[in-house]
Amino acid sequence: MKSKLFALTLLASVAAATLATAASAAERSLKFITIDVAPWASIDPKTGKPWGVFPAVVEEIARRTGAKITYTLHPFSRIDRELETGGQDCTIIVWSDARARIVQRGELISDHPMGVIARKGVTLKSYDDLKGLTVSVLRGLAVDPRFDADKSVRRDYDDDYAQGLRKIAHGRLDAIAGAIPTIQFVAKQDGLDQHLGDVLTITTMPLVLQCAKKSPNIGFMPKLDQTIRDMRDDGTLKRILDENFFS
Repeated sequence: MKSKLFALTLLASVAAATLATAASAAERSLKFITIDVAPWASIDPKTGKPWGVFPAVVEEIARRTGAKITYTLHPFSRIDRELETGGQDCTIIVWSDARARIVQRGELISDHPMGVIARKGVTLKSYDDLKGLTVSVLRGLAVDPRFDADKSVRRDYDDDYAQGLRKIAHGRLDAIAGAIPTIQFVAKQDGLDQHLGDVLTITTMPLVLQCAKKSPNIGFMPKLDQTIRDMRDDGTLKRILDENFFS
């Protein structure tokens, strides 16, 4: 009789703990921020709704965890400031060691080729060809330690890739640096891809979950990481990447 009573009590405790965990997740509200650039994340001008890899991943995380997640899209230069102040809980963008002081690094979403795309007619076959070129670089974006410290490369800082691409189209710049697939997508969408030429991949950089150390929800990060791992294991992550021109 005592054994049966103990078993029932144990089952009740487990059920209560499970319900409490589920309720806690459902009540949790998280704020995500990321860069506003297609195909990673953008607002569809026809529907007014966000689309891209980031919205799809975040919405799937919310569905699986039961947490309420809102997200906003901003220029790259604003991301770190929002995370540092605790105004946002998490982001998914290219990892930077410089950001490690304000965020905790989480699970990998995708490896992203980083490098430089030259204006058509400008030779860019090797790294040495960058010497003396004027290159568009996003404010606050680290491309590669060698490139970032190279004083032989002249830099023209922009808030987004579209600005740099327009300058290239007008012959004001020699090249544009950053995430290669994203630059190519933006150029095609804006009808500027005919102005681009040689592509130089310098490195690959991980797009990872990153949560602000000041976030009151930092304790929920292991659950977010596990959810992303589950999405990778069951093929959901690959499907989202493929559907959004990010493979």
